Amino acid sequence: MNHETRYNPFHQIHQGLRAMLYHCSLEVQHTDFSDDKTAAATIASLKELIWLFESHAHTEDTKVFSLIQEIAPEVVDDFEKQHDKDHMLAAHLQGCIEQSQVSGKTSDKIFAGRQLQFSLAEFTAFNLCHMNMEEVIIKELLWQHFTDEQLHALTMEIVANLPPEKNARYSYWMLKGLSTHEIVDWFKAIQATAPSFVLDQMLELAASALPASQLNTIQDAFSAELV
Repeated sequence: MNHETRYNPFHQIHQGLRAMLYHCSLEVQHTDFSDDKTAAATIASLKELIWLFESHAHTEDTKVFSLIQEIAPEVVDDFEKQHDKDHMLAAHLQGCIEQSQVSGKTSDKIFAGRQLQFSLAEFTAFNLCHMNMEEVIIKELLWQHFTDEQLHALTMEIVANLPPEKNARYSYWMLKGLSTHEIVDWFKAIQATAPSFVLDQMLELAASALPASQLNTIQDAFSAELV
């Protein structure tokens, strides 16, 4: 099978996580940390970022890397060490968040915001490189030893075990990170395999995540079903 047509189990979730990193990075840069209300909204975004990234790393450790543990133990060991570093960077980011929340003086709030930006930049740079490496090294190992059907089944198992709230947040960011045609293909797969209300829920989520022009294009692809 041509590699261009093979199923990449990392692509969709990683596009969502990348979108979240880009969004949070700009949000932090635009935030006036001397304004408590604005700062609180940004901090809420960062807490969600840490929550979703930590959960994603745990899923990879327990559901993905375990598949190739016996095949390539040295590779798994390296990526687990990368996840340890990721956890340290997340802890540092959390510490910067907490410092910004307890800062009293305006000058201290602004300084804490700048430190938070630097910490997020390190977290972002590391994770962008880390995800790229997974989509080269780990993906190739998965392709060598597992069929697309097996990898699809793995994705379905992971999604089925997510709490609904967490799944909705991952889905929101995947909508933010995927191209229009990828979203249409995703929704068509949902339409073919899930009860009709699931597609309705995803279209509703898309309405909250996407600009009107993109949403209209997606809705048009399902116009026959929506009439």
